[in-house]
Amino acid sequence: MLEDSRALEVVGISAFDERIYRGVLACPGITVQELVMRSGEGAGRIQASLSRLRAKGLVSRLWGRSPRWTVTNPGTAIRSLVRGLQSELDQLTDTADELEAAFRTVGQDPEEGGQFEVLAGPEEQARWYVRLQQEAKEEVLTFDCPPYVLDYHNPLQTDLLRSGVRYRTIYVPEAFDHAGALDEVGSLIKAGEEARVLPRLPFKMAIVDRWRAVMPMHMDPPLTRGVLISGSTMVVALVELFERLWREALPVRPELWQDAPATQKPADAADLAGGERVEAEPLDGGPEATELGTEDRRLLALLAAGLKDDAIARQLGTSPRSLRRRLRHLLDQLNAETRFQAGAQASRRDLV
Repeated sequence: MLEDSRALEVVGISAFDERIYRGVLACPGITVQELVMRSGEGAGRIQASLSRLRAKGLVSRLWGRSPRWTVTNPGTAIRSLVRGLQSELDQLTDTADELEAAFRTVGQDPEEGGQFEVLAGPEEQARWYVRLQQEAKEEVLTFDCPPYVLDYHNPLQTDLLRSGVRYRTIYVPEAFDHAGALDEVGSLIKAGEEARVLPRLPFKMAIVDRWRAVMPMHMDPPLTRGVLISGSTMVVALVELFERLWREALPVRPELWQDAPATQKPADAADLAGGERVEAEPLDGGPEATELGTEDRRLLALLAAGLKDDAIARQLGTSPRSLRRRLRHLLDQLNAETRFQAGAQASRRDLV
């Protein structure tokens, strides 16, 4: 007979019972004694196996002077077992939801004070970050800023966005420094992420479903220790902090910067500081302010994202020196002291 197989174990058929089943399948009308001879097993053990297979609808007994055994239609029988298993899994899922609700109720008891777990090492922090996202049902709130635990890239986010999980992320400008960052954030926004930017954040964190938060215990690289917080007033406070900073942050506008030509010839200082466009664009909020050219809108959008000069120059295909002259003009026209303020002014006055 065939060696023990475990293909049917998922529907509750042991390896031994599957071997007996395959023996009956190969020889319809086989007797217990023939199975004993083929398998070398005792008659009692084989008879017990046949009874279990019969109870699951896989074999049937042919009555006669010497009882013989045959299999029922394997496709029909096994699919019936799968449907039964699926029903049990659905019930188990419902039970898990009920137990989770009870767990959260207990966890939020003020006398318990929530749960805190120290995460030692970047791998443990990364593992929990992945796990919390996989468990997310409604929303993930994130402060995104360097340094990163393992990698800035989040391979789960796009699929979770498509499945209906809402992502809201506040970035700092330094989060866009690495190669390809702007394109990646733009792709995430197209997939559904809501992204805003602030010049600085107090720390980095991720909050899932307003119930659990994971965050490093310090911001000095490497991030060797983190903390997992569940169901406490601390999570409530972190959500409130996120919402307050979210209201202060500026929207990220990739639809403006992603159209910038990748190989544009760098402009010289005269083109950027004294040309026709600069003189024809008073940025004082008047009617002419809405007639900004595409390139100027890209520049202001990148300013609003808080990017540094070199990063903006690379994105626009111009030289850092020429860009600085043009930025100086925009700062003066917007009555702003910093580049981020210029971007904020432009965003609030609907210039971008």
